[in-house]
Amino acid sequence: MSAPGANLPFPIPPRAPAAGSGVFPLGALGRAQGHPSALKIIAGGKLRQLREACGLMPKQVCARLDVSLSKINKIEHGHLGCKPDDARAFLALYGVHEPLYVQQFLELVEQSLRPEYWKPWRTTVKGFFAPLLALEGAAQRIRIYEPFYVPGLLQTPAYAAAVIRAEWPNRLEVEVNRIVALRMARQAQFARQHARGEAPDLWVALREEVFEYSVEDRAVLRAQVRQVIERVERGEAAIQVAAPQVMSRVPLTSNVTYLRFGRADLPDAVYVEQVASADFHQDPEQVEQYLVRLDRLATQVRTPEESLRWLKQQHGRL
Repeated sequence: MSAPGANLPFPIPPRAPAAGSGVFPLGALGRAQGHPSALKIIAGGKLRQLREACGLMPKQVCARLDVSLSKINKIEHGHLGCKPDDARAFLALYGVHEPLYVQQFLELVEQSLRPEYWKPWRTTVKGFFAPLLALEGAAQRIRIYEPFYVPGLLQTPAYAAAVIRAEWPNRLEVEVNRIVALRMARQAQFARQHARGEAPDLWVALREEVFEYSVEDRAVLRAQVRQVIERVERGEAAIQVAAPQVMSRVPLTSNVTYLRFGRADLPDAVYVEQVASADFHQDPEQVEQYLVRLDRLATQVRTPEESLRWLKQQHGRL
């Protein structure tokens, strides 16, 4: 058996501890730039760090600034954007008066309040999917395991429509088209990032069956396999294909997406999707459990080079 991570083109190293305890200067935002949800988490974390450095409890801040405890908690955890006026009040209370630092933070919160690129599809997005959609583009590395379908980031429009109709047969055609359009918008965002050299490293592990009969139309499936091959050859993704017997040795039965960010103030996250629900975890212990399983899976399946050869053979068989 290979050593953990030996087959991985993009290994996940242990997280480095945050360098120092200072909040300012903020430094470069990196991949988080342009991703409002990621910026909300960063801004909220900075405010929590400043509050704790002052020795203040959330209830004390509530009393001094006349804001609710719920609002403080939501802002500090990145679930609610911090408006500029609130940011000024927090900074003043926490003793931040340096004009440069105040300006840096105000620019951060203003960027965090911008609309997400997927706002036009907000009525289509299920609530449990929104955190992944909001944060995936800010990740440094993305690792995906899908047991049944090619993931949305690699789907062709025809394959996406076939999968959506199979999973939700009662969906109206206009709804199907909107979901397909959203998946293509996600891919377009990644393509723009890739062109700038800023795209996350994308690693995907899939079962053989996904490329054999995940949709009924053979022409649609053949075109989908062709697109996966092209994405791999362009360096946009690394694919590992698992033989049927492998999955009995790795306890993964749901769709799993793991996100590693390039900042200490953006914690790793894992998105686990079931048939009618999903969970988005940022608790380190839960995230680590899935990372260990994904690492183990990588040692059991074909290498990326072997997988590419298998995909080309499968394309010829379709």
